[in-house]
Amino acid sequence: MNNQNSMQTTALPRYFLLYLGALVALGPVAMDAYLPALPSMADALNVPIATLNASISTFLVGFALGQLMGGPISDQVGRKTVCVVGTGLFVIASSAIALSDSASVINLWRLLQAFGGGFATITAMAQVRDSYPAEEIGRRFATVMMVMMIAPVVAPLIGTGLLQFGWRSIFIFQVLYAVTMLAIMLRMIPETLTEPRQRLSLGRIVSQYSAILLHRHQGRLLALRFALCIGSAAGVLLIFVTHSSFMYMTYFGVSETTFSILFGLNAIGLIAANSLSARLLSVMNPMRLFCISVIIQAVLVVVMALLTWSNTLTLGLAVPLVILSVGCVGISNPAGMTRFMAMFPPHRGGSAAAIQTVAMFALGSGMGALGSVFYDGTLKPVLAVMLISVAISMALLLTLRPLHQSEASALEHQEK
Repeated sequence: MNNQNSMQTTALPRYFLLYLGALVALGPVAMDAYLPALPSMADALNVPIATLNASISTFLVGFALGQLMGGPISDQVGRKTVCVVGTGLFVIASSAIALSDSASVINLWRLLQAFGGGFATITAMAQVRDSYPAEEIGRRFATVMMVMMIAPVVAPLIGTGLLQFGWRSIFIFQVLYAVTMLAIMLRMIPETLTEPRQRLSLGRIVSQYSAILLHRHQGRLLALRFALCIGSAAGVLLIFVTHSSFMYMTYFGVSETTFSILFGLNAIGLIAANSLSARLLSVMNPMRLFCISVIIQAVLVVVMALLTWSNTLTLGLAVPLVILSVGCVGISNPAGMTRFMAMFPPHRGGSAAAIQTVAMFALGSGMGALGSVFYDGTLKPVLAVMLISVAISMALLLTLRPLHQSEASALEHQEK
């Protein structure tokens, strides 16, 4: 396997990880660039802002569904084909949104846009697993995520700047971004899946997922629990994204420009955390690093919840606490993905990546929607679902001790 991965790596362009980071950023670009425009869109379409807020959860669901289908299909027909089809769907849906005059129609197109984005971007993690040895994938994942995190910094600022040309210009920008990604993929990125291509079979998807979910480690079914643990920890990030407009612009009353800056600070925190993760993974046990980051995140969310319930959470306290709790995802996600993906061979990388990321988006979107259901004009529902999310991650973490104890031998066995 080492020889195969070495040969594959030498065939890759120097900007390979940079491109994968930009590809994964397709989701944040679609999600974050239009957040500052939500109030303006609601006014222009003559609907309550809650109607358009629903499109955030819709997007997360569609993104998860796209990944759920795209991962195992890429294991069958190759990463490049899936990426091209997904990006094409994203372009079509983004173009339709830019031409729409109905909030309900926009929400439907957002679902397709998200599906296409998820279908395309799930291939990035699989391509990393295809191309590098198991002991390197954590640092490679961290690099990809660090590049991807530039999007949440820049996208809201771009969205705010484009608002002067109307909200439709934001989706035109998304079309241009996706077309650029598609052109690079078609002309410059090689196929990374080295296994023989198979004929597309939707029925085989079930068996592919079964092989991942029924995988036993020391006789125990740990894969699903581990994926859910990673996903629930990362769910704090998605809950924040879902309610960020309400939290900063409605509850704390900041302007659109200030919101973009505050939102960008969270992305900068994630970039710093991913950079730190890349360094720590070269000297530290990935499972241990994952455990530490999950515990720290839980403590931060509890502190934020206590301040909320005591009505002492100010903007000055909320900003650093959110940055730190969301930033923990920048450490837990690469560390967790390193251990999780190393449990499976590269030709199952798409299915394994899909399970992990879908767990994250399903939990995050579900919790985000739950917070909206119990909306009362305060931050209590938002912090309540964050508490539920970290409680799930902590409970699952307690069941994963066998992975922590045998990590070194498991990685060595995987390389053999």
